[in-house]
Amino acid sequence: MCYQYQDVCDSLHGKVRRGEFGDCLTIERLVVVDLSLPSKVSSQHALLSELRLIFGIGSSHNQRLREEGYNSIPSLLTHPRWKEAASTLLNRWERPLNPAQVHATLSHWLPTSHPLFLHLLSLIPRARLLFFDLETLGLGGAPIILAAMARPSKEGIRITQYLARSLDEEIALLEQINQEIVEASLLLSYNGKVFDWAVLQERFAYYGLRPDHLPLHIDLLHHARRAFRNRLPDLRLGTVEERLLGIRREEDLPSEAVPEYYSAYLESGNPGPLVPIVNHNRQDVETLALLLDHLLRLPDHAG
Repeated sequence: MCYQYQDVCDSLHGKVRRGEFGDCLTIERLVVVDLSLPSKVSSQHALLSELRLIFGIGSSHNQRLREEGYNSIPSLLTHPRWKEAASTLLNRWERPLNPAQVHATLSHWLPTSHPLFLHLLSLIPRARLLFFDLETLGLGGAPIILAAMARPSKEGIRITQYLARSLDEEIALLEQINQEIVEASLLLSYNGKVFDWAVLQERFAYYGLRPDHLPLHIDLLHHARRAFRNRLPDLRLGTVEERLLGIRREEDLPSEAVPEYYSAYLESGNPGPLVPIVNHNRQDVETLALLLDHLLRLPDHAG
């Protein structure tokens, strides 16, 4: 398709969103994805059944306690040795379970790839879960030019992409990202803790902005590494897509080509080079939802 004489909004089926710091383009799409989260009851059971979250209970104590009939943290409230520690932890976790407090305990005792972290998803309303993926013009403080943010819904996932039509619009894009994060309790990414989130903080700092809210964060790369490292030649998202999820992208744009394509758009005014960037970014965040669903169906998810 020839985009030479088309407007960017028309080419990408987007709308201009205005904020305090200016305008950026938004592109919205509903994608049908069968994302089956565990029930709140099953997640609470899994979390409360891990005795090793109590300080001092290791593998040997855990086995002995289970042989004695202590199969959950609440059951330890009657144990002469462990009742005080169990009571302290349960009070910290609150009722209903406080996701932030549970996350803090899990982070203290378990690797970030442990399946119990995925049970946090059931303690948070679906509308406050946020998948995200960024496209930048390189590494080391390069501008963010596109962000995909997706929330689960009854129909699938609702993806909103924010595009900077020029480098001057990056601050407006960051403003919209911040508003999305404010409305999220938990972020889901792929290598986002090392890259996307770090870049986002750098760009906020560059403009003298401070994020209004810091949600919990689950990086699905850690869980993919635990589950698939012996089955795949590498853990690039494209490999995971093709080998595990059966997704074969047609004419996909590699991430490393994004700066070249965006520069071509800026130089020519032709919105055509933006199309594969937007499609790539949207597929990345859609894949996150499909990968999460795949991970949740693994036999060891109960942890």
